[in-house]
Formats: sequence, structure tokens, C-alpha cells
Amino acid sequence: MQPAPTHAEVVPLQREVIRSIVSVIWILTQILAILGMVSFFLLVGTIGGVVMSAWESVKEVDLSQLDYQRTDTWKQHLEIYSSVCTIQTGDAADFLLQKINWLKYEEMPPTHVRKQRWSPGQYSLALDEAEQNGTVEVFVRGFHYPRADQSARDLTLQIQNGRISTIQELRSGPPTGQKNISRFRLEPELISEIYDQGGAAREIVTLNQMPESLLWAFLAVEDKRFYTHWGIDTIRVFGAFLYNLKTGEMHGASTITMQLSRNIYYDTRKLWLRKVKESLLAVRIESDYSKDEILERYLNFINLGRYRTRDLLGVQEAAKSYFGKPVSELEIYECATLAGIPKSPTRYSPVRNPQRCKTRRNLILKLMRNNNFITQNEYLSAIRQPLKVRNPERSNQQISAYHFLDYIHSELKTIESLKGQLYNQGLKVYTTIDISMQQVANAAVGEHLRELDQDKIKYPDLPNYDENKHDPNGIDPIKNYLQAGLIAIEPQTGYIKAMVGGRDYYVTRQTVNFYNRAVQAKRQPGSVFKPIVLAAMFSQPSLATPATVVTDEPWFTEGEPGERWAPKNYSGQHFGDVTIRTIIERSINVAMARLMNETPLELQTGIVEGITRTRKLAKQMGITSSLKPFPALALGASDLTLLEITSAYGSFANEGIYAKPISIQFVENRAGEILIENQVSRRRVLNQNVSYLVTYLLEGVIKNGTGRRARIMGLKRPAAGKTGTTNNFTDAWFTGYVPNLSVGVWVGFDDPQKSADQEGARGALPIWARFMLDGLRGEVQDFRLPTGVIFKEIDKETGLLAYKDKCSPENIVREVFLISQEPKVLCNAHE
Repeated sequence: MQPAPTHAEVVPLQREVIRSIVSVIWILTQILAILGMVSFFLLVGTIGGVVMSAWESVKEVDLSQLDYQRTDTWKQHLEIYSSVCTIQTGDAADFLLQKINWLKYEEMPPTHVRKQRWSPGQYSLALDEAEQNGTVEVFVRGFHYPRADQSARDLTLQIQNGRISTIQELRSGPPTGQKNISRFRLEPELISEIYDQGGAAREIVTLNQMPESLLWAFLAVEDKRFYTHWGIDTIRVFGAFLYNLKTGEMHGASTITMQLSRNIYYDTRKLWLRKVKESLLAVRIESDYSKDEILERYLNFINLGRYRTRDLLGVQEAAKSYFGKPVSELEIYECATLAGIPKSPTRYSPVRNPQRCKTRRNLILKLMRNNNFITQNEYLSAIRQPLKVRNPERSNQQISAYHFLDYIHSELKTIESLKGQLYNQGLKVYTTIDISMQQVANAAVGEHLRELDQDKIKYPDLPNYDENKHDPNGIDPIKNYLQAGLIAIEPQTGYIKAMVGGRDYYVTRQTVNFYNRAVQAKRQPGSVFKPIVLAAMFSQPSLATPATVVTDEPWFTEGEPGERWAPKNYSGQHFGDVTIRTIIERSINVAMARLMNETPLELQTGIVEGITRTRKLAKQMGITSSLKPFPALALGASDLTLLEITSAYGSFANEGIYAKPISIQFVENRAGEILIENQVSRRRVLNQNVSYLVTYLLEGVIKNGTGRRARIMGLKRPAAGKTGTTNNFTDAWFTGYVPNLSVGVWVGFDDPQKSADQEGARGALPIWARFMLDGLRGEVQDFRLPTGVIFKEIDKETGLLAYKDKCSPENIVREVFLISQEPKVLCNAHE
């Protein structure tokens, strides 16, 4: 056994061990230092490499995507508007009140002194109990309309016997005082919005059009140091880093600029490389765009939820959809509501999750107060407000003009300069449609067709239309029911003011009545065509005058080559010698056929002059459909559209001047620049004196002839028109006019082989009369008497000057003639 080491021996040994340990530690420290330095440089190099690589990628990014001209980024939907609504003396007070209520004007307590608090879009009433006499004060809104912007107008309207008697405008000066005016206009109405395939809606507005409270709301919750950082908020980044370390949860630090770069250029996945690129791009954007430009683009780009069937992109579209007003009119609490949505558009939707939305709104209001963006009083007032958004099911106060809108779409697609930009450039289309007339047209068609359905003698097995269309086992609600078309045209301009293409458009959600019978269906017009024949006969050198006598008796001629054509009268009887007035008022077919066909034969063509003249005039009057040069043309035996015949009748209403139909007045781009302007296209097609001859005869149709049902229904104003019924009662027509409106109606089944069992006077005329009674506005106008005509009393059997002591009073009529063509001989048939 060895002796234990002495103290002197142990101490050196311990020192040696310590030295060894220290050496090892020093060596390890050096190694770790070297490794740390290597790791640091590797990390820095890696990060630097990533940043440099990301920067190379960011440098290639096309910042022009931020420019509003880039439609792939800034898609804006197409908007279609009605025409402006003109209110004038003579209009019914009921119509005025219905219109301003439809436009959501606010009724104020009646007052004789204008209050400073009054603002555009308000009105007051001071009427008697029957609402027939008194005063209406209206502060009319200003609005934009191509070439005709209107500022707000302060108006006082006097009502007498239920109609507007005078209109006075209060002017603030200079000069001050009141001025009498005869009419004023109300804003055009948005009738349709068309989106791209994604169903997204956006309208770009400038920062100046946004209220300050909206900017403060978004800055308070998204980026309160927006105006002081350089794209990256380092304070917020450091705070988010500490929060993430402390809680283990991810907390974002994106600035508004970073969000804009992400939304436009990158996806929303939380990848660190994407975050680096997003941050670098934000710095680059900040160097190229001002803070206001960045904020404006952010507010125009963000997704603010879904409303009905479309995504709302940008604050303007969200404001209009949720609150029914432009963003410029938003209150503080409404601004806070919008600012709360982007965090999660579905979770904080004011429509789908109103309580969550309100809670977040109140949080944002608190942040606005804490950052001194609003005062304590403003905060308390705003937080007490309920969350009020428009009900998506009730907000679409849209008039059914779907057939007209389809027609507009087809017209737009023919415009070469608009190809490729219809549904993404934010275009605004201003149409000619009059919303009030369209309402009346829809009601007139729908109500009368339902009345016709109830005739159990003609349609014994026809089920109730409204019940059947929802019955999965019911009959076809389109093919098996009478359909109708109606079109109304302003003769002086050609503007289409109303259009109904069929009985309902959306029959049910699954069944759509696409076919537009006003413009697509080609049917024989029957006797509605006869006035064009008369105009051709009266044109100089005249082949007939209103006093021309034709013998109505069995008659035939060669129709189509090799075929015998023998027309029949509707009544089945003949009337002997009749004048033109009797022919047109009673719609006598045989006599009309003889009038056109018993004219001189043109040797070059082998066609009688009456046919040639009629075809030529019809073409000049806008009828482009093929008209066969056969004798049956006199009775409207060629197919044409309701639009064609109605616009042709407009030539009579407009004293012989034809105006080409127009449905689109203007197309504007997003900057308000006019891209398309359809000028009124007019041409004289008929001597004004000849036109008046036809009008005077057609007035007789309504007063005494087949159109007298219009008078029975209450139409008292001067009007002219003609019924039409085709073979086997397949088609029922009525086309007529007053000086400022031409209206045509067709009723029948879509299958031309199926009889509607309706004549024009019962099937179509009641729709026309209802429309005229409820749709016409303004002072009653009479047809202007030209200077080239003369009136004479004649015997309607002989066409000679009436011999008052000899001719019976019931045979004497007051007739109009071209000067020098009036009869010169007294009637001697009754001596």
C-alpha cells in the first residue's frame, strides 16, 4: 500500500488540472467565438442574400399597376342609368310626390320660411285635406349628367286641382329673388350594374371626396403612424416582435403601404419570404408615390365584404351598398363601420354578423378618440348609434326593365370602340328610358293580360297564371299564355322611353322570359300598316284624297304570281261606296286593298304604283324588314317588328319627320369623359300637310271607329291611332300617338300558328289606353295645324261637298284636304 500524497504534492497537481480545464475552456471559447462569428456572418449573409434576392425581384415589379389606367388591377363595373325625369307645369301632384319619394327625398315639417338647415333632397307639403290645392316646397338635388350638370335648386310649386300650376325658383343671387320656370329635372336613376365574371363592384373616388373621419378611422386601426414612417413602421415591428415572444402568437405589423403592396402584387399567405418582399416593395412604393396617393389607392382597392351577389371593392361601393349614399356623406360611426371590415370581411360583415361588426366599430371609435382623431363628445354620440345598413332584399328598388337592358347590352356590343372594356373600365351608360313610364308600361301589360286570361270562353282550361308559374307540374308559363310587347318612343328625338318585351322577364327564379317581343319578334301588323298606305296615296302627285270614294264589294286580284287573292272584311259584310275616312275608321279591308292596287301599272317593273310608293315610303319611315311587292301589302301582310311600326308612326306625330330610334344617349368613362354620344338623327320622309291628313283621319279612328274604346276608358286628349288584327286572330295590335309620344302594342302567342282569339280593339288597345292615361305628363297638346291644308264639310258617302239642305246630318263630316285638292262640286245624290 502506497502512502497518501502529501499536501505539497497535491497542490501542483490541482493547479495542473485547473490549467488544463482553463485551456480547454479557452479553446472551446475560441471555437465558439469562431463558430459564432461564422454563424453570424452566415446568418447575415443568408439574410442579406435573401434581401438582395428579394430586392432583385422587387425591382422588377411594375409599379404602373398602381395607376388607375390599369384595368386589370382597377376593374370597375358597368353602370346603366335612366334618363333624367322632367317635372313640368300641368303634371299631376301625385306624380311629383311619388317620384320624389321613390328617389328617397326626406319630408320636412311645412314652413313658409326657408330654414338654413334645409339641404338638397328634402321637401315639405302644405296641401288641403284632399291634397288637391296648396304648396309643395322642394330642395332639388344637384346631379351630374353629360353636357347638362345641374346644381341644387330651391323650388316652390303651387298646386291647383291636383296639378302643378306654377313653379318658382328661389335664387340666392345674383340676382336674388324668385323666378318663374316651367320645368325642372330630377336625377337619372341607376337601373343596372354589370360586373365581370368575379362579380366585383368598384367605383374609384379621390381622397378629396372622402370625409376626414373615414381617413382617421382607417389610420386609427390600421396604421396610426402612416404619415411619419417610410413604408415600414419600425416601432410597430419591434412591438409585434416582443408580443410574439411573450405570447407565442403571431401579431402583424403591416402598414397600409405594405397591405397595398400585398393586395396588388402578392398573395395573402403568411410566408416570411413574401413578407420580406412586401416590406421592400412598400419602401419602393413610398419613394414613388405620395402618402395621399398611397392612402387613396388603398381605400379604393380594399375588399369590404359581400353584398347581395357581388364583392364590394373600395369605400365608395361599400358606402353606396351598405348605407345607400356616397362615401362623401358618411357619418363618423359609418366610417368606423367600414374601417372594421378589412380585418375579416366575412366575420365583421354588417349584413351577416351585425353584432360582431358593431363591437369592432365601437373599438375603432375608441381608438379614434384615444388618438385624438375625434373628440369625446363625438365618440359618445357615435357609439350610441345603432348599426344601420340597408337590407339586401329590400335595397334593390329597381324597376323591371330587363328586356330594355338586354337591348342595351346588344347595342353596346355593336360599338367597336368599346370592345374589351365594357365590364372593367367603370363605364357609365346613360339611356333614354323613362322610369316612370316604364312602371306604367309594366303595370298596363301585366294587368290586362291577366284580365284576358280570365275569359273562360276563349281559354276554358287555362289555369291562373300566377299560381301556375310556381307549380312544378303546371303548363309552360311562357308558351301557353298570351304574351305582349309595348314600346314608347318620343317622336321628336327617337328616344325609347319605355319597353316591355313580354309578360314578366323573371317568371320565376328558374324561368326567364328572354325573348323580346318589342324588338325581336317579326309578325304581320295587319291593319296597323294601313296608315302608311294612305300616306303613300296622299303624297303628291296624289293618287287619292280623303274624299276619294272606293266601292267595297267582293273583289279579287292576282296575289303572289299565279295565285288568286280575294281579301275579306273582318265583319264579313260589304259597305258599297265608301270614302277614305269610312275605310280607315271601320278598317275595311277590301276597299283598302282596292285603293292601293287599283293604281297605274309601272311598265318597267310590272308592279302597280300604289305598291311601289308604299314600299318606298315604309323604308323611308324606318321599316327595314323586307316588304313583299304583293297586293296583300295593303293589309300589312309582311312581317315586321313592333319597334319598326311604332317609330314609323312617330313620323306622323312629328309632322312628317322621322327620328331614328335611340336607346343610348351617352357613354362616359370613369373620368367623366364622353366616349359615345348618339346625336338625334332626323329626316323628312313625308310632307307635313300629308302627315296631318293621316293624323286627322286616325283621330277619327279613336273618336268614332275601331279605336273608340280608348275614349270609353277615359282618354280625352287629342290622340290618333289604328287597330290591327291578323288572319285567324293570331295577332292583336294597336299603335297610336299624341304629339309628343308614339306607342305601339302587340298581343299574341309566341307560336304564330296559334290563334290569340283577340282582335286589336280588345287585345291590344286597352294596354295602349292604360299606358297613355297613366304615363303621359305635362300640358295637353293638340296636333299642330299646318298652313297647307283646308277643311271642308263633305258627304261621307259621295265625297262631294255637303249640301246642307239635302244631305242628312249624320252623313256630313268635316274633312281636311291639301289646298287645291278639296272637292268643288256639291253633293247631288240626295235630291
